[in-house]
Amino acid sequence: MRSLNEATLYDALRRDILNGVFAPGDPLRLSGLSQRYNVSATPLREALSRLEEKRLVVAHRNRGWQVAPISLAELEDIAAARLGLEEMMTAEAIDHGDLEWEAGIVASFHRLSQTDMALTGDASDRLAWRDAHDAFHHALLASVRSRRLRQTYGDLIEEMQRYHDVTIYAARPVLPEDGTLNAVHSLDAHAGLRDAFLGRDTARAQKLMRDHVNNTLVVYRSATRKQDTKTGANAT
Repeated sequence: MRSLNEATLYDALRRDILNGVFAPGDPLRLSGLSQRYNVSATPLREALSRLEEKRLVVAHRNRGWQVAPISLAELEDIAAARLGLEEMMTAEAIDHGDLEWEAGIVASFHRLSQTDMALTGDASDRLAWRDAHDAFHHALLASVRSRRLRQTYGDLIEEMQRYHDVTIYAARPVLPEDGTLNAVHSLDAHAGLRDAFLGRDTARAQKLMRDHVNNTLVVYRSATRKQDTKTGANAT
């Protein structure tokens, strides 16, 4: 295996964490990572430090790194931050959106519509759908002028991705059966977002964004609580 450069190593390690190759709470031992990625300890430490800044890993003095644990309280905090940020960014995106922004929304929705909505099955299929889904949400807010706001939004999306795989794909049997899961993934829901943004209907776009995150939170909350009940853990 060819050795990875620093940027590629960071991306590979980040993606493995987001995809659940390393589960929440797993230790990230330098010896094992060095063999997996064919790199020395120095670039690994640098990549892990960057991932710590993204809150995807946690460093412990004298004990190295571990994948950041997940909790319902942390998830609700992430969702609250995302809701507040999206409401503000939605208004700004619609105010400043131009023809190029509109074309980006149309193109990203088309890509999403052509990607199978994989709730089960092969991890590569799920990843393809998630990448298309996240690209669509980024396209909706691409006309926001502040690069820092867009970057912060991307970090929140990324943090929620871990919950998506851990709670939905790993715990499929305990998910709610009230249609909420389908509402999170449905193409119709995303078509509604597309139309509200392109129609410059700020109030409706904000409502649909809130509904989207809240439906996601309902699914996560249900799955997390049921998993914790099975394991005897405290979900709060």
